[in-house]
Amino acid sequence: MKLLKSKAVRLVAALLMMLPPLATGPALAVSVEDLSGEWTLLIPDAFPGMVFSWKVSKDGTYQEDAKRTMSGRRTQPTMSGKWSVEDRHLVMTQDSQGFVFEGDVTGNFYSGSLFLKGVPVSHFCAVKGSESPGSCDRLSA
Repeated sequence: MKLLKSKAVRLVAALLMMLPPLATGPALAVSVEDLSGEWTLLIPDAFPGMVFSWKVSKDGTYQEDAKRTMSGRRTQPTMSGKWSVEDRHLVMTQDSQGFVFEGDVTGNFYSGSLFLKGVPVSHFCAVKGSESPGSCDRLSA
């Protein structure tokens, strides 16, 4: 009986070793391919009535444009910045103005806080693609 239990334990251990590792941490990480492309975002507290767009490049840079929601008129020259990601946490730092977007990416959604020189100025939300999120309410956790 003792020999049977020992063989059973070894068999179970061997079978468990053959299973793939459980999905934790890095398996949930956002890939460069997931991030690259066009994103459309709202910054409702700091810039109501405006919609922003990012063109995110695989090389860790992005271009940002903005327009008024009602008229579609551009409101700024194209800005540029750099991004970095760790797991799902994405940080986008604007080169010229000092704005920093910091939050988490879940699928095609990115939401978090906007900072200016370390001071929080607004929450924001973004969706991948050219369509506006419409509202940040549905993206809030």
